[in-house]
Amino acid sequence: MKRAWPWLFAAWAAIAPAGAAETLIWKGPVVANWRELDQLTLTGTIEEGIFQPRSLAPYQPAAPSPPLLVPLGENILPLAAIRPFGTEDRAQIERGAGGATILCRAGKASAGVILRWPDRRLPAAYHGLWRLAGKTGAAIGIAAVAPGQDASAQSIWTSDQVQVPLAKLEGEQTLVLICPAAGGSARLEAVMLVPGQAKPTSAPRGTWIWRERDWHDDPLAFARTAQAAGWNELAIQAPRQPDAALVRLAAALAARGIGYRLLDGDPHMATPPGLRDAVTRFTRLRHWCDANLTTRPVLELDIEPYALPGFAADPGGGWRAWAETVRAIARTWEGAVSVDVPWWMRRSPEALAAIDSIRPSIRDIVVMAYRTDPQLILDAAESWLGTSGPPIRVAIETGPVAMEASRNYRRADSGTLKLSDSGAELLSSPEISAPDHAMFAQQQENRTDPVRISFHGFPERAAQVEQAITPLLGGWPGFAGFRVHGWDAAVEGKTNG
Repeated sequence: MKRAWPWLFAAWAAIAPAGAAETLIWKGPVVANWRELDQLTLTGTIEEGIFQPRSLAPYQPAAPSPPLLVPLGENILPLAAIRPFGTEDRAQIERGAGGATILCRAGKASAGVILRWPDRRLPAAYHGLWRLAGKTGAAIGIAAVAPGQDASAQSIWTSDQVQVPLAKLEGEQTLVLICPAAGGSARLEAVMLVPGQAKPTSAPRGTWIWRERDWHDDPLAFARTAQAAGWNELAIQAPRQPDAALVRLAAALAARGIGYRLLDGDPHMATPPGLRDAVTRFTRLRHWCDANLTTRPVLELDIEPYALPGFAADPGGGWRAWAETVRAIARTWEGAVSVDVPWWMRRSPEALAAIDSIRPSIRDIVVMAYRTDPQLILDAAESWLGTSGPPIRVAIETGPVAMEASRNYRRADSGTLKLSDSGAELLSSPEISAPDHAMFAQQQENRTDPVRISFHGFPERAAQVEQAITPLLGGWPGFAGFRVHGWDAAVEGKTNG
């Protein structure tokens, strides 16, 4: 898990004057046009059962979520909409427990069965196969086509399994089972989408290292621990004062076939003073690397502007500042950089515009697909892997994470959320509205269970999920490696020591 940002909370933490300490819970920046607002959303975390506010913004109804990705590598026949087609009633379908029976009468007219998944989305740009399993007593043709398109058999189903390539189409496609002229029947028991060709086993498998103490005193021992853990790529936080220990670490990792990159970033870099500091820091670091290392490492940036207190009130401005920071650091580094991004970034128009504006500055992208359900990890990654662009590494989280929460507030005669020209305040007890300020009362609270986000405390489950989905991710040409964030080198070293 990434280290905390102490300055973030100190910047807006409520330090109330004497006599008011029991009333003021949190203070935040001014919200534009607060006099006209009827609803607000306050986001934060739950720590030891207490809500810790982070940012406030005008309420925005949740955008409709796209349909979930059809499950990969699993039987999706139960999710299918199935109907017969053709004339003369040649084709019939009987669904039941464990599958569907297809009955074909003899005849010359085109007939068969169509399978669709209208409530799910199919993986874009996926090099996959439709795989059907069951029993057949007839030579049934199989084809994958666009809805309404005439189907010609791409494969003939004559044994227990048959497969056809996933059609390279934008959007929906149908799977068509074509009755033979002689008629016959078949029992369809499973339909799966699987990768057509797995990625080589040499694809990067990595993690990030945020603590310098984990490697600085004994780089060789650290490299041995990393090798024993199965990593072949590490993102290591760039030390503030690089020295000979980093040179020794680079050599020890190279000797074991472990690639490495330098990692850095905090939300403050997406502000003007933070950007100035970052440019100065990375200029010095670049000069040091060129003078002391065989090659200049890739620079990976984990900036996360959405953690800034004012981000929620102006996400477009926050993402534009992030993009300018990435562009400026890439110029400073004299080469494209890697960026860590949240999986939901492509679902935000402002965020998507920001990342598209700096494509030349991006070498590769690490998508933080922080989910624990394997199919939701694939769903989160698909929007990145299904588009043309930089190579994509997919990351899961195994470190501790706080419970996230959002509270919706509505304008009221009295409430605990106070807005005025001087800012926003969350109070421990209600206050009456007045001409110089407005009060908002809490309507509801939504929480995100950390168990849905991180595998913390369940390393065996994380390993099982990684083993299950890595081959499935290999069906996308843009997939460039898997990351497991939250690895504790110190604990691993003691376990193996």
